[in-house]
Amino acid sequence: MVLLAACSSSGQSKPESAPPTTADGPPGPGTTGAYGGAVTRAQVDAAVSKIDDIVQSGMSSTGVPGVAVAVVFHDQVVLAKGYGVRTIGQPDKIDTDTVFQLASMSKPVSSTAVAALVGKGVIKWSDPVHPYAPSLVFSDPWVTDHVTFADLYSHRTGLPGDAGDSLESIGYTRDQILQRLRYVPLNPFRASYGYANFGTTAGGDAAAKAAGVGFEDMMDQQLFQPAGMTASSARYADFLARADRATIHARIDGNWVPGPPRMPDAQAPAGGVSSNIKDMATWMRLQLAGGKLAGQQIVAEDALAATHTPQIVIDPLAAPDAPGDFYGLGWIVGVNHLGYMRWAHSGAFTNGAATTVQLLPTEQLGVVVLTNGQPIGLSEGVADDIIDTVVKGAPTQDWVKHWGEHFAPEYIPDPSLVTPPANSTPAQPNDAYTGSYANDFYGTFEVTDGPAGLSLVEGPAKVTFPLTHFDGNTFLEFPVAGEPHKPLAIEFTMGPDGKASAISLGGADGGGLETLTRA
Repeated sequence: MVLLAACSSSGQSKPESAPPTTADGPPGPGTTGAYGGAVTRAQVDAAVSKIDDIVQSGMSSTGVPGVAVAVVFHDQVVLAKGYGVRTIGQPDKIDTDTVFQLASMSKPVSSTAVAALVGKGVIKWSDPVHPYAPSLVFSDPWVTDHVTFADLYSHRTGLPGDAGDSLESIGYTRDQILQRLRYVPLNPFRASYGYANFGTTAGGDAAAKAAGVGFEDMMDQQLFQPAGMTASSARYADFLARADRATIHARIDGNWVPGPPRMPDAQAPAGGVSSNIKDMATWMRLQLAGGKLAGQQIVAEDALAATHTPQIVIDPLAAPDAPGDFYGLGWIVGVNHLGYMRWAHSGAFTNGAATTVQLLPTEQLGVVVLTNGQPIGLSEGVADDIIDTVVKGAPTQDWVKHWGEHFAPEYIPDPSLVTPPANSTPAQPNDAYTGSYANDFYGTFEVTDGPAGLSLVEGPAKVTFPLTHFDGNTFLEFPVAGEPHKPLAIEFTMGPDGKASAISLGGADGGGLETLTRA
């Protein structure tokens, strides 16, 4: 089964991850500048002069083909620039008009549009969503009746972190995936954090229903058009229609190659926005100015401020005096490694996109980095390098290396699936495994036998994965082109008649729904 997370290569909870808690201590109250921050324009200008070197060094060490960077300060865009190429081996350069897929940076972008609806009184963040989206049902009826827009945008519904991700990759539509959330067992409501793409998607979808339009139109009407973000869209077709767009890339056996396309329409509120660096600079200015652009209130200040307010702890604190990381409404909020309040989010597609945004609201400073390479730490490393250079005059450590080490485990094969055991046993005859298997969450899968052997055919799109025998009744499936090192184990349970009675999907999401029984 394909697992294509919007935010990390594994779909787990914290790709944005807090920086190390080795803070130099919070800055003292600043008095410089109209905004009262401690950072000066001279510091920013000095840092901007070093950004070319920062980006080019990071690209050289990682090989990522293309990068775009923007820096805003005190409501001004002080840098917007592209580096490298849109497609490796091709001459077309990244520029400020090049459109990138944002992946999970879509979450704070879509929460901005929902905040616009809140500001207009269409909904409240505290409203239960069920009246607006009656088909959205959870496995706990109390949660169905009480879950709010704020719950969905802060990942505190109790949904497991990757619930629904694998359904998207095998052809289920947004509506079909949201319908199937009712089968997913929940963790404790409002007491557990689970980074669930389709929780956010449910919130954005319900907000659009409250406004009487589709989600994509809601994004246009509430954010992109009023803010003049003319290159931004929540439709994959619009991204493809842009001639100046970045191709996604994966690193295979040490070489960067164009990745297979990533069509994220099903989870558009969580991972389907595309944009360029100009529009992202505009959006950062709007965030830091309390919803205003050029004196016009695009999003109500109070409704937007709620998105930057902690809603749930992401991880228990490492120590009583350690800075904490919290999730707001589409944002990670907390204190960075230098002691500054920080609003941040990253995005990643394993097929080949990695993005990040960091805002220091007390300093009215924002940095966004877009790349067309799979997540290996370049976007976060460049952003941290820039912020350190603004505040300290130079990076406080090798951030690209640090973030590379953070992401490295995502690319390490499961040792238990690398080599069959020495005492491995042969498989049964192929016809012992062929047939239909189903459950309510995944629907019906087919195990077929062809000239090349067994395959698993999954979902409405009939996505077909060859099965490689590993040991006994265990086979391997290689689901993600960008991760040939990460097979999934497909386990067959044999019945008394010598035929398989069930299959178990390794790496499956949905909270215990990994078993499909013979239909």
